This record gives sequence, C-alpha cells and structure tokens, in this order.
Amino acid sequence: MLLRFTYLGCFVCLLASMAGAQANVHPADANSIVQRMLAAQQENKARVRPFTIKRGYLLMDKKEEAKARVVANITVLPPNSKQYSIESSSGGMGEKVLRDILTKETEPPRDAQKKELSRENYDFQLLGEELLNGRRCYVLSLNPRREEKDLLRGKMWVDAETYNIHRIEGSPVKNPSWWIHDLYILMSFAEVDGMWMRTFTHAVANIRFKGKYVMESRDLEYRPVAQTASRSRRNPGILAGSALTP
Repeated sequence: MLLRFTYLGCFVCLLASMAGAQANVHPADANSIVQRMLAAQQENKARVRPFTIKRGYLLMDKKEEAKARVVANITVLPPNSKQYSIESSSGGMGEKVLRDILTKETEPPRDAQKKELSRENYDFQLLGEELLNGRRCYVLSLNPRREEKDLLRGKMWVDAETYNIHRIEGSPVKNPSWWIHDLYILMSFAEVDGMWMRTFTHAVANIRFKGKYVMESRDLEYRPVAQTASRSRRNPGILAGSALTP
C-alpha cells in the first residue's frame, strides 16, 4: 500500500510539473495573449514588401444568386500606398457597390490607430480554445471601448503558437450608414510569401427596401513588385491612393 501511494504521489507531482511547464509555454490569460499578439503584428508589419494581389469581389442576393462581380489587381507599397486596376467587372448597380468597396479599401488610411486591434480601442476577454484549420487557437472576445462604425463587437482566433490572427468576426458597434443594418463581417488571414495578411472577407447585411445581400472578396493570385516599388519611392505621389480603371 505504501508503495502504491509513493507511485501515486510521484504521478501527481509529474502531472503538476507538466501542467506548470505547459502554462509557461502557453499563457492562459487574455493580457499575455494580447501582448504576444501585438508583438506578432509588429513583426508582420516589418516583413511587408511591395506586392500585387489579384482579388475577386462577388455580390449576391438573399437567394445566393450572383448580382455583380469585379476582379481587380491591388498593388501595396509599404507603408501606406496602394493602387488598383480593374481587370474585369459586371453587374450594373451591384458593380458600382463593389467598386466603391474597392476604392474604400485602397484609400490612404485616416486615423489608423483608432481602428487597430489594440488595448486603446478594445477590451479583450479569453473565451477558451478551439481548433481552426488544424491549428490550436485562443478565442478572445472583442469589446469596443467606443461606439464607432470602424470597431467590431465580436471574436477573434489567435494562433496558440505564433500568435498570428487567423480569423475575426463580428458586427460594427455602429451602423456604417442609414441604408445598412445588421451587418456581419468575417475575415480570414493566412501567410502569403512570408507575410501574414487578410485573404478572405465575407460580409452579410440587410439593405433597407432591398433585403439581404452578401459580399465576398477572395485573394486569387500574388505577385511581388520590387521594380514598381523602386519607381514609387522616387515619385511616391503618383501611386498613393490612386485608382487606375479602364
């Protein structure tokens, strides 16, 4: 009996030591997770190089029938310059909606710090852990500190090893316009050529007098553009925030 208790005591000590080691590797509180997430974001910003993404935009109605399509090439020139060209488009008024979304995405950032995932803009709470695409992730709630249309109330999934954000979903704390309500947004992120970036967006909204509409944007192709970036540095005003449409 004494031998059994000795083995049991050793086993309990071993479990306690393993749990303690795991706690040191994987923080279990929101503050530690957010701190490492913010550090990962800064590292990712330092890795961004000039590139062009071919992105497809699709607008669907409540019957999931396609109403408009736009394919655009978006060139990103760090730190804040963007330009785009329309490769193909169709869909009448729906096409105009997609073009407006594209234009807004490529505008020079204004008050970017007020839209960031930061402690100044959000309160974070740890909700638990989930597997997402085979990766163990911490799930944190997003609770905006202010009622602004650019802040989301929802959740985000943070990789438990790299602390990169895999997914964000939620609704703006304030409707972006009188015409739009019940807006829901989901964004997915992935590594592209060593850079961590948004690659997919799914948005659902109810439009007054029109009903439910769904917008999706998906990255289709990536190309580095070192030579374009070199020309832009010599004359940065030419490319910043411009729209090259046929």
